[in-house]
Amino acid sequence: MDRHPGPGPDALARLEAHNAAVRRVLCRIEKAFGTWKRSYGLRRMRWIGLAKAGLQVRLAAMAYNLRRTVTLLHGAAA
Repeated sequence: MDRHPGPGPDALARLEAHNAAVRRVLCRIEKAFGTWKRSYGLRRMRWIGLAKAGLQVRLAAMAYNLRRTVTLLHGAAA
């Protein structure tokens, strides 16, 4: 006996519509977070405390933005 039959077709249609609306934004955000984790060591926080952890995230974001800016400018010049 199946206790949880799962979402109905209406719920799946609403989910697909929602995913289609946010897919482009989420893709870009998740790409940035993945780069931060992979390249800038943000899998774990180096410091204890909200202020220091916030500083680490901000520095990683600045490094990511600088690197992305150089890449974009290099691509535009070519």
